[in-house]
Amino acid sequence: MKHVSVKLLTLVLACALFSAAEGSGMDVRSRLEAGEIVALDTSSQGSGGSARMQMLVQAPARAIWDVIISCELAFTFVDGLEHCEVLEDTGDRALVHQVVKRGWPVPKQDYVFESLREPYRRIGFRLVEGNLKTMEGYWRFEESAEGTLVDHEVVIEPGLPVPRFLVRRNIEKDMPDLLACVRGLAAGLIGPDRAGDDLARCPGALPQ
Repeated sequence: MKHVSVKLLTLVLACALFSAAEGSGMDVRSRLEAGEIVALDTSSQGSGGSARMQMLVQAPARAIWDVIISCELAFTFVDGLEHCEVLEDTGDRALVHQVVKRGWPVPKQDYVFESLREPYRRIGFRLVEGNLKTMEGYWRFEESAEGTLVDHEVVIEPGLPVPRFLVRRNIEKDMPDLLACVRGLAAGLIGPDRAGDDLARCPGALPQ
């Protein structure tokens, strides 16, 4: 009888965990469909931080892709961007030089990153050189009847001393605005009542 009770308890717990996971997934989907930028994970990484967030865009993956790889539009969606130059572009691989200056107490960031591209499914990026210790992550795109699901993850660790909590706070604050701005630039606003909301979150000047 004791063994039966243990098996029954195990089954109940397994069902409960499955239901919770399923419910959590449904909750994320409903939030995405409502236009929310959903944070799946944020954490500290050494002296830096990382985050993974998702959004749903009412635009094809190619339109979002074209925004993300554009140096010209990067001045609109990357906060503090002072310089952006494509050093090399072979289609599936690019080297990009960027300089970002946010102001005190965050030091100026000057770096070159490699962008590895699988049109129009994934963009991976990693630091090649510069005054950062770590910068890596990806963009993933999944088209469906509801729109394009964009999954973005980034890990950043400064090369110069910056309070860890400040790096994480900046990521948590800036990344949702960056994603919303990309969505607005890709003309992927969700619902007429959200018209202009995404572009209003762009940290840089809108293109003329």
